[in-house]
Amino acid sequence: MARSLRNKVQHEAYYLVWLQLGIVCLIASITWIMLDINHAMAVISGGFAYGLPNLVFVWLVFRFVGAHQTSQFIAAFFAGEAFKLILSGILFVFIVKYLPVSLLSVLIGFISAIIPFWLVCIWYFMRPFSAK
Repeated sequence: MARSLRNKVQHEAYYLVWLQLGIVCLIASITWIMLDINHAMAVISGGFAYGLPNLVFVWLVFRFVGAHQTSQFIAAFFAGEAFKLILSGILFVFIVKYLPVSLLSVLIGFISAIIPFWLVCIWYFMRPFSAK
């Protein structure tokens, strides 16, 4: 039972992150159509600077599911969130400093990864439980 619950929770968490990265790719596609491939790649780089650490976060945190693993979940959540923020910052600085990209496009990608992720999470968890 616990393994089934863990698989379901992990699947839903990964689904939200993949949806987040899909939105970044959609915005990058629009950028490519409106501007050019270089700006689109900068948007993807910025989005993945937040999205990839989010995948690591989901992997670290959602290993612990169930009432008997609450303290492990909370500890993993805080450690995972700290790691995600630090890794996102490092990736963002690396992208801006070492890649020939537009800072504005990278910021648009980074923001397009953060805001839709939270909006999707709010929408997803506000649905009735029976619909999940």
